[in-house]
Amino acid sequence: MHNGHEMMGRVTGTGCTATVMIGAFLAVDRDSAEAATTGLAYFGLAGEIAARRSKTPGTYQISLLDALFEIEEKELKQG
Repeated sequence: MHNGHEMMGRVTGTGCTATVMIGAFLAVDRDSAEAATTGLAYFGLAGEIAARRSKTPGTYQISLLDALFEIEEKELKQG
């Protein structure tokens, strides 16, 4: 895995959120492997963005949710 941040393992709910991301991408992509890969890449990129914004687990968790909402397609392709 190339995306993500170590802080993702220090907050609760990241595993569940990763599963939700895969499900969301499966809803729009019939290729399950591609959907899962893209969903996890999106989630990992959001984790990296959140880490740039916060240094503690409490604020990281909120920053992660914000990053999931804010990522644009162009940013995903670059990340």
